[in-house]
Amino acid sequence: MNITAYAPEYFDDVNRQWNEVGWVEAGNERETKAQRTWLTMGNGSVALVDGHAEAFGHWAPGSVWYVDRPVSLCAVTAITTSRVARRQGLATALTARALRQGKEEGFTLAGLGIFDQGFYDRFGFGTSSYEHRFSFDPASLKIESSSRTPVGLSADDHEEIHALMSRRHLAHGAVRLDPPELIKAELLWTESPFGLGFRDDDGRLTHFIYGKGKGESGPYSVQWMGFEEPGQMRELLALIKGLSDQVASVVIWEPPGIQLQDFIDRPFRQRTRSTKSDHETSHHAAAFTQLRILDLESAMAARTWVGPEIRFNLTLHDPIEDIEPEVSIAGDYVVTIGAESTVEAGTDKDAPTLQASVAALTRLWIGVRNATTLAASDNLVGSPELLKALDAAFALPEPRQGWYY
Repeated sequence: MNITAYAPEYFDDVNRQWNEVGWVEAGNERETKAQRTWLTMGNGSVALVDGHAEAFGHWAPGSVWYVDRPVSLCAVTAITTSRVARRQGLATALTARALRQGKEEGFTLAGLGIFDQGFYDRFGFGTSSYEHRFSFDPASLKIESSSRTPVGLSADDHEEIHALMSRRHLAHGAVRLDPPELIKAELLWTESPFGLGFRDDDGRLTHFIYGKGKGESGPYSVQWMGFEEPGQMRELLALIKGLSDQVASVVIWEPPGIQLQDFIDRPFRQRTRSTKSDHETSHHAAAFTQLRILDLESAMAARTWVGPEIRFNLTLHDPIEDIEPEVSIAGDYVVTIGAESTVEAGTDKDAPTLQASVAALTRLWIGVRNATTLAASDNLVGSPELLKALDAAFALPEPRQGWYY
């Protein structure tokens, strides 16, 4: 198996891969331009078979907002394999390489979007929280229309949009990715795009939406939303409502920190009346992202707990040990959760013991589920007293990423 860094000479092979997996359309110049732009950023690798790149892996640097601070993120943004190279271990090798590079560069956390749940469990990834997708008639929004005139936005404004997404209002679990080229590529990829936003008196972009139109009456799909202050989100919803003179339905990912249903007039009546329509009112939820801790010490140090200090032994299992031992954080540790949380190698005979997989521990740490629930549903074992204490110490808001990769 020959794996090397991605270089422009491999573009045609990677483009062919992405056509085969349905990520780009053959002969589509707009999508080809977007892919070329996307490949200029981050860290790419290819697996060569008979001189051709038949598998591709990629990661980009970023961060996850953890309560009140950023935690560094190695975001695995692509793993693809061509049709001739399936089930040869290439995707496994490229995923492991991305995680090894991320750990070597000191990242605390790794994350990736999943094509389905199961494959990446072998790397120690645990499923993150649900993201909520709504479809509704914009006329049904219970909000006053905006009196301000928005500005139009396009892919040419990608640097401003990236800057706003990087400084936007952040809820727990919010993702930020560093390369501006990633935003540019995503905007170029958008078919029938529309972008609208507002600026302050100095001309700085303060809040925006960007998405995909469809036909005369939609549905329109809002793929990006960013705002500096929560109150600006209301003006964006008012902007969406203003589209209702023509657009019959809008699809939107629920912004972190709110319940979008609060803004929709009689949502269940609408759902009943529009069932099986192209403009159906609906609400779907699914978890598309998995996360794993790469650096246990820095992850635990991010948790500041003002309650009674908790000290426990942690016996940590990490399945990636069988694939890429250098990434593994398996071992025995003494963990203290308090005003200054710490991790030490070893054991404390006077402390209770928690046994956990890295996936279950990551889900506890980020707040996907509490310890008591994970003890019933995942690979996590401890005394009832310890689980109850950890429930309190990691009683965090539901993590919501707000930036999908």
